[in-house]
Amino acid sequence: MVEHTVLCVDTDDGVPDLAAAFEDDPDLSPLTCTSVADAVEVLETDSVACVVTEYDLPDGTGLDVVDALREHASQTPCVLYTDANPGDIDTSSFENVIVEYLNRDLPDAADRLGFVTEDVIAHSAQVGFLVPDDEDSRLEALDAYDVDELPIEESFDRLTDLITSHFDAAVAFIGLIEEDEENFLACTGADWDSLTREDTICTHSMLQEEVMVVEDITEDKRFAENQQLRDLGIVSYAGANMTTPEGHTIGQVCLIDHEPRSYSPEEQAELQQFAETAMEILELRQSLLNAVGTGAKA
Repeated sequence: MVEHTVLCVDTDDGVPDLAAAFEDDPDLSPLTCTSVADAVEVLETDSVACVVTEYDLPDGTGLDVVDALREHASQTPCVLYTDANPGDIDTSSFENVIVEYLNRDLPDAADRLGFVTEDVIAHSAQVGFLVPDDEDSRLEALDAYDVDELPIEESFDRLTDLITSHFDAAVAFIGLIEEDEENFLACTGADWDSLTREDTICTHSMLQEEVMVVEDITEDKRFAENQQLRDLGIVSYAGANMTTPEGHTIGQVCLIDHEPRSYSPEEQAELQQFAETAMEILELRQSLLNAVGTGAKA
């Protein structure tokens, strides 16, 4: 069972009781802060599975903590554990962040807090992942490729074999990022077919133009608590975008190792070239399929 760190944010007087609510739960480990500033510093540097915060804090409110979550760790859920009236709380601040409200004046509030916290952690793991601004048009662009009809399997298998050898990596794969999952078209070094988007690192990698490198996922707050990645033995990652001629990122070419690893700028540029090669193969095969279809209609 994975132990989840819970960031408890409250006043000097209130934080001991807040942390005590998790003492008997072997799956939840409290980490305490007594100000918004301290909470923000933790969110900037450490990995936590959930934040539980009072509304009234010495240097601000629980909404400031929610704002910090949105900026630094938007997939991390929050429990607003307070006696503040819900009508006095601006719920528009909760946009893009999973937030649960629990009135701490309820007779069984402390007993319920652990259950609510575990529930929002599980919920965030099931539904929480970032999407690019062009998600709808990106999915339309992906649908334009008749992947099941394209003779690309052997070409992509050869390409991932070459990538693995070139970088001396444990695993190399080519994946297309669909609405809810990433499907691997080729994978050398492992027998992986797909991952849900909330579990795959490519969900984050596709959001940046440059090659994304994670030298050690255990040191990265976005992935340190991801049990699926641990089960697959993923420790280091490098991913390059497969981008259509119209500028939509539809997939990734990635390197995986089972130990921490860095990649030089030259190696990152080479990985991007492999991603462009994969995209060119996909484009060529689709063009040939379209040409055959047009010829058949004629």
